[in-house]
Amino acid sequence: MAESTKSLLRLPAPHEAYLYVRNNGLRRSLAKFLCAYVAGRQRWYLTCEDLTRYAGTRLAAGPYEYRFATRDDLPRMGAFQTRMSQGILRAWCGHEYLFFITLYDGVPVSYRTLSPLVHPGVVGAITLRPGQIFMVDEFTVPAFRRRGITRQMAIAMTPALLARGYREVLGIHRTDNHDTVKAAGAKGIPRVGTITRSCFLGSVSFRFERNDTPASVEAALTVPGTGGRTASRVSPVPAGS
Repeated sequence: MAESTKSLLRLPAPHEAYLYVRNNGLRRSLAKFLCAYVAGRQRWYLTCEDLTRYAGTRLAAGPYEYRFATRDDLPRMGAFQTRMSQGILRAWCGHEYLFFITLYDGVPVSYRTLSPLVHPGVVGAITLRPGQIFMVDEFTVPAFRRRGITRQMAIAMTPALLARGYREVLGIHRTDNHDTVKAAGAKGIPRVGTITRSCFLGSVSFRFERNDTPASVEAALTVPGTGGRTASRVSPVPAGS
């Protein structure tokens, strides 16, 4: 077990909490709140996506546009605001995030958000190394799912990431979020271990159970011990995690 540390999670704003309850239900949302802030355990699968496997891959032909979002796109992101507040989407357009979107007929229908800062929930478990970036969240509007859009976004985003020196994307996926876990497996993203976060009245400790963990990911783990860089305060726990 890691040494006990104080939780770096902030309480969600009322509108963020409302969106989370709306998307996840009251029972699940309350259970997550208690585990994260009061007492309990949370478990995530840790994944490592090798970006170099996309290098040179051509995008599939189709009616979609893939690019980084700007604040000028915010008025057209109504479909995303059923999941994330406008304030968070606006923050994702800032320098601490790489906010990539898919557009259909000029309207954003999917996003993939990465950051060089790990989420506060796993600070103390992961410290990103040079060449690594953290998966904040992915989302596709329900009507556009199962079309391979998220994989195409990864392909489209890769040249810019490689140019910035990133080679791997580390992500966490809640173990009971079967749709997200299944989607990561379908894209061939390997699961390298399981992180357990234990909280008791604000004190937090971690345990990591290894699978076939690459050396680069092993170096990023800070269990036992503490460390890591925290994400911006406006970044919520990824709803898909």
